[in-house]
Amino acid sequence: MSINELLLMLHILAAAIWIGAALALQVIAARVRPSTPDAVVEAFAVDAEAIGKRLFGPAAVVLLLTGVVLVEREHFGWTDDWVLLGIGALAVAAASGVAFLIPEGRRIAALAGEPGHDPAELRDRTRRRFLVARADLLILVLAMADMVVRPGS
Repeated sequence: MSINELLLMLHILAAAIWIGAALALQVIAARVRPSTPDAVVEAFAVDAEAIGKRLFGPAAVVLLLTGVVLVEREHFGWTDDWVLLGIGALAVAAASGVAFLIPEGRRIAALAGEPGHDPAELRDRTRRRFLVARADLLILVLAMADMVVRPGS
């Protein structure tokens, strides 16, 4: 296995981890109903925040680093449409994570741990967070399609 093949494998693995974890959380979030016990919703909120911290951040860093090195090593153009679209998608996904998903996930997890918190507020905030996360997931899937199709190349 060459260095470039290893980098590409790590790049694809990071994308698969990020997209797979996001998709799994969306499936679980979609199963939360008004009849779901509050304790289950609270545990899910805490678990979702932990998964985000342990999977999304590291996957994003590996994805970015391997992508940059691959563009340089493979002599792709930084102005190629597919490279710019990939960078843009990563920037949008990272910005939504940093600006909303991460801090809101922390706030929701903290709220879940507070005695006497309002379960309706926790459900509403969780629902809103996963709506934004769904848009983020769509961006990541489109970025993956961009990497496969490579428009403009």
